[in-house]
Formats: sequence, structure tokens, C-alpha cells
Amino acid sequence: MGHMPFFCIKMNKDEFKNIIEPVVNRNNCILWGIEILRGKKRNTLRVFIDSNKVVDINDCENISKDLSYEPMLDVSLGDDYILEVSSPGVDRKFFNIEQLSDYVGQELEFKTKELINGKRKFNGVLSECDENYFHIKLNNNDKKTTKFKFNDLDLCKLKPNYNKLIKEYSNAK
Repeated sequence: MGHMPFFCIKMNKDEFKNIIEPVVNRNNCILWGIEILRGKKRNTLRVFIDSNKVVDINDCENISKDLSYEPMLDVSLGDDYILEVSSPGVDRKFFNIEQLSDYVGQELEFKTKELINGKRKFNGVLSECDENYFHIKLNNNDKKTTKFKFNDLDLCKLKPNYNKLIKEYSNAK
């Protein structure tokens, strides 16, 4: 069983991104996001990949194998970490505001770091976004939008309409 090396180096997410992104790009994919979970016994590195085509299990497997040869990941996470590589999925988490621009008109659900009018959880339709803020129509009947700062969020995810997806999938057959 592995253990954390005594020379463990702490890296921030940008340093992880600098190691992981070239590997993902070499496999004709796009780095969507990274999550680092520090566990009591084992750390977990989650790598989310996307593509201009469909991401499949082979993409995830190839990137996972390539990342297993990156020594700086072992140095930072320990030699007994869990590596998970997957697509972001239909309910994808957004890691930065630039990712939102392709989803204008889609429904989002998100949680703010601080209470806003007594609430932290919100959902609504994305109406616009710029480099710092995004605007949500919180009520379908309301023409007014509410502005949120992306950096003030704990979590932001796409809230897919599963009934619509099932219909589209059924019609495609």
C-alpha cells in the first residue's frame, strides 16, 4: 500500500492544469476542469475532458494512461492516489465563466458562497454572460434578469431537461 512521500510538494490547480492540459490536448480533447479531493487515506484527482466530437471511453482510458506517466502528479498527490478521467456529462459542472457562453438559453443550477436574500441555491435560464458576471432569468414568467458574479459561486451546473433529451434520443433512432 502506498503512502505520502515525505517530499510531497503542494501544487495549486494552475500547476496541475499545466501538467494535465498538454496530455489532454495531445489526445485531441479539451480540458474541461479539474477537481482535487484530499482524502484521509487517498487523494483523488478528477479530470473532466470534452471534445468537438463525442468523448468516449477510449479517450478517457488513453488520457488516464498518459497521465499515469506524469511524475509530478505522484510527487504532489502521493503514489497511491485515485485518478478519474471522464466527460463532464449532460449535467456538467462549470469551472470558469468562459464555459457558460455556449449555454445561453439553457437552465443552470448554482450555489453561492454567501446568502443572497436568505438563499444560497438558485436555478434559472442563462440569458447572457461576460468576463465576470452572468445573468439569469430566475422565473420563466419574469422578463427581469438577476446578475451574479461567477467568482461568488461554490458550484454551477447545467440543469438538463431530461424529458427533452429522451425525446431527442428517441427521435434520433
